[in-house]
Amino acid sequence: MTDEQYIDIAIGISKKAKYPYGAIVVKDEEIIGRSDDKTLMETSMYSHAELEAIESASKNKNLYGDLKGATLYVSCEPCMMCMGAILYEEFSKLVYAATLQDSNDNYCPEMITNIDELAKYSKNKIKVVKELHRDKAVKILKERGEQ
Repeated sequence: MTDEQYIDIAIGISKKAKYPYGAIVVKDEEIIGRSDDKTLMETSMYSHAELEAIESASKNKNLYGDLKGATLYVSCEPCMMCMGAILYEEFSKLVYAATLQDSNDNYCPEMITNIDELAKYSKNKIKVVKELHRDKAVKILKERGEQ
């Protein structure tokens, strides 16, 4: 599958989730973790889509601390907390759709951070693909923000 196909899955999760954010973890071309409907404040205010997908991958594949080389696809740019987890797990690639500013403007207040600055703290170089299918993710944020 392509980055476009994987990001569409994450965006699809965001459309059905209680809160409009979705994420999947892909390793060796297999989806090994999904956030599904357990997002922001489902179990706690720290249950963001990224963290739920990472937890899912770790549990499903018994990969605690072994997500090195995996890719995370997220419907919205990760916050500072989630980016810390992504860097800690040594993902090789991050792909996101909407920006934190898009979320801030259309759904809920966000602390805007510079993802490039945060990525510099990675032990290994992480490739960041920004705003892939952004329009689709922003549409969902707008729709949910109007409800």
